[in-house]
Amino acid sequence: MYDSEVKKPKTPKSERDEQMKRFLAKGGKVQKLEPGYPINVGSLDKSRKPRYTKEEIKNFKPSAAPLPNYNTDKPGQVDCSDRPPRWEKQPRNPVAGK
Repeated sequence: MYDSEVKKPKTPKSERDEQMKRFLAKGGKVQKLEPGYPINVGSLDKSRKPRYTKEEIKNFKPSAAPLPNYNTDKPGQVDCSDRPPRWEKQPRNPVAGK
């Protein structure tokens, strides 16, 4: 049996909280790290080249594309509101069923 297949018993939350309190009482510090870059980076396509470089991830800028406006209410627009579309009788299709 491999070590990865051996299931370790989970420690209860109260015990984990107690361990954290002891760690902080000893003078331990918790610091938040910035997003990292995986070592074995690849892509899901055939190129196997990473999609972004380390610099692009570090200097991330949100997209400049405008957000769509979903609050528009145009006539004839089908939506799931209190006003369902009006039903109209359709003329008989002479080609249907042949």
